[in-house]
Amino acid sequence: MASRRPADTPFKQQRLNAWQPILTPTWVIGTFFLIGITFIPIGISLLSQSNAVKEMSIQYDGSGTPNSQSACMIQATNEGYANNKSCTVTFNVAEDMDGPVYVYYELTNFYQNHRKYVKSLSFKQLRGEVTDHHDLADCAPLDHVVVGGATKALNPCGLVANSLFNDVFNLTSSQHPSFTDSGIAWSSDVDSKFGQPEGFSAAECLCGGSDASTTPPGCSSASMCGSSGSPGAYGCGSSGTAHLDASTSTCYAYTYPDDDNTQYLYESYPMVVQPQEGVLNEHFIVWMRTAGLPKFRKLYGIINTDLKAGDAVTFEVSPNFNVASFAGTKSLVLSTVSWFGGKNPFLGYSYIVVGAACVVAGGIFGVKHMVRPRKLGDTRYLVWKEA
Repeated sequence: MASRRPADTPFKQQRLNAWQPILTPTWVIGTFFLIGITFIPIGISLLSQSNAVKEMSIQYDGSGTPNSQSACMIQATNEGYANNKSCTVTFNVAEDMDGPVYVYYELTNFYQNHRKYVKSLSFKQLRGEVTDHHDLADCAPLDHVVVGGATKALNPCGLVANSLFNDVFNLTSSQHPSFTDSGIAWSSDVDSKFGQPEGFSAAECLCGGSDASTTPPGCSSASMCGSSGSPGAYGCGSSGTAHLDASTSTCYAYTYPDDDNTQYLYESYPMVVQPQEGVLNEHFIVWMRTAGLPKFRKLYGIINTDLKAGDAVTFEVSPNFNVASFAGTKSLVLSTVSWFGGKNPFLGYSYIVVGAACVVAGGIFGVKHMVRPRKLGDTRYLVWKEA
């Protein structure tokens, strides 16, 4: 039988040389002061950076919404999309905001950090890999959906993907045309965590030339785009299903595997996700990075121009995400950023408070040490255990 005795080495027999600092009063007091004089300037710098961030927020749905935004309030999911309903949210800029200005939506009382919610997805499916029922076990019961009496598999499945924030914002202010919603997701997420399912294909229909730059104006019409089995004037839809992306006036022909038996993301959220994008839609990718607190913001877009005091920045909103069901609120936020992020005074105050507490503690111990010093190693302070 092999011996269980550890090998006779300095590491396994705990004979390595060690350094044990003796915490004398001078060292302890000096450490407190060092932490204090380091943390306080850092806290002041962080607080200064946070205060330099310009931020504006307007609530447009939920309890406490101002009367001016009552047109944006809804009581049912997808109300804006189903009823062609829209409203406007206008920011009156009070002080200059240097670009880029980031546009966020903010939700309250929505617990993305709930254990069952966070687990309800399939990373393998999101990457576009072939899955079986074992891979989708965490998604139940949202691994299928009944559409028109027929049961279809959900792709992507789970609570996170199928609770996507689907309000749509369009910047209508003509003086700020450089609003974009590309580049809002982490590149690492886009490159490695999401992919179209195996068997997917999509191609832009090139009308009248070898590249899209020669596309004639007529190609932007639905009749030119065509449909599945009816290619249209420029062959769009000759293979797969044709789709006109109204935002870019571009025709696409796309094919999804087992489309008749599967409900894909673009079918669940047509107001947000284009068929040729699927799970690579950046709004979806941003949503899938779950928040740690019930009140959170997620990036929606970027205004790449400066906003001047007196400007009116107006967004047309198609309200679809219902917050009445969980007593939450929705807000639209404009914010600049500093080198360490958005407005967050808590971090600066934390450094200042900890630094000040260390300085005070060091001062108290220093006075005590000068007035009534304690002899190091004085055995009178030892308490001996009596037999």
